[in-house]
Amino acid sequence: MASLRDWLQLFRSHTSPLEMTITMTGSALAVSGIWDVKVLLFLVFGWLYHNAGYGHNSVEDFMGGYDRNDPNKMHHPLQRGVIDPKRARSVCLLLIAAAFVFGVLISGLDPLSIGILAVLTVMGFVYNLHNKRMKGKFLPIAAAHSLLLPFSFFGAGGDPALSSSFPFVTDPMTQGAIILWGYLMLQIFYQIMIEGDLKDIDMDEASMLRSLGVKVTEGRFVASLRARVVSMVLKILSASLLFVSVAVLGGTLVHYIIIAFFSIILLLLDRMMMGQKLFDHARMLRTMALMEVASTFAIPAAVSPVIGWEASLFIMIINISYFVPMNRFLWGTLIKPRV
Repeated sequence: MASLRDWLQLFRSHTSPLEMTITMTGSALAVSGIWDVKVLLFLVFGWLYHNAGYGHNSVEDFMGGYDRNDPNKMHHPLQRGVIDPKRARSVCLLLIAAAFVFGVLISGLDPLSIGILAVLTVMGFVYNLHNKRMKGKFLPIAAAHSLLLPFSFFGAGGDPALSSSFPFVTDPMTQGAIILWGYLMLQIFYQIMIEGDLKDIDMDEASMLRSLGVKVTEGRFVASLRARVVSMVLKILSASLLFVSVAVLGGTLVHYIIIAFFSIILLLLDRMMMGQKLFDHARMLRTMALMEVASTFAIPAAVSPVIGWEASLFIMIINISYFVPMNRFLWGTLIKPRV
C-alpha cells in the first residue's frame, strides 16, 4: 500500500514553493502586506494547485510511456509500482477539481479571477497531456504558471481599473502585477525550453534545445552559440522586467541594488548550465534547483516597495522552510531534488 510519502513524491510536493511564492506575492501585492487571511488562503491554493497539476503531469508522462524506463526516474512511485497509475490519475483529477473550486471560492466569485483560473487550469491540462510531443510545450505551461500571479492579485482584491491612455492601467500595483506576469512568462519559457529540455536532453522526446544544437556527445555536453544566446536573452529580458516592476512600484536605490543582485545570480547560473563541459546530470539538477530558487524569490523582492522588506523576506523564509525539510523527507537531499 502506498504511503503518504509515496503520494507526495508523485505530486512532487517539495517544489510547491514555486506556486506558493507566486500566489502569496500576488495576494500580498493586492492587500499591500502579508498579514491578511487572503494571503494565507492563496498560499494554500498555491500548494493545492501545484500538487494536483504536477501529480497529473507525472501520471500522464508515465501512462504515455515516456517516463517508464527513464533511468533518472526509476525511484519515483509509479516506476517502482507502489501506486497504481489509474488510481493516481483519478486522485489527481479530483485534486484539480478541488483546486478549481477552492480558487473560485477564495476569489470571492470575482468574474475576472474565475476567467483567469479557468484559462490557467485548461492550459495545465494541455501541457500535461501533450508536452512530450510538443516542441512549443513552454507556451501552455507558461500560461498555466504565470497566470497564477494575476489570478491571486485580482482574486485578493487588486484593482483592475483601466484608462483610455497609455499605459491603460490606473493603479501602479496593477501595472506591477502585469509586469511580473510577463516576468513569470519568460521564467517558464526558460524553465521548460532550457531547463526542462536539459534535464531530458538524452531522452527520446520533442526538444527545442536539440533543434538549437544542444547535445551530449561522448559524455560531453555541447551547446551551440545559438542556444547559449537564446538562454541568455531570456534571462536578460526577465531581469529587465524585474527592474521595470520596481520602478513602477516606486522602488528606491536599495531596491534596485537587490534586484541587480538577483539578476547577476540568474545570469551566472545560466552560464553554469549552458557552458560546455562534461555532462553531469546530478550537478545540472543542483544548478537548476538554485536557478528556480533565485528566479522565484526575485518576485517578492520586486514587490518589496509596496509590501516592505520584512514581508518579502517572510515570504522567502516560509517557502524555503517548507522546501528544505520536504525535500529531505521525500528524497533525502538538502537542495537538489531527485527529479
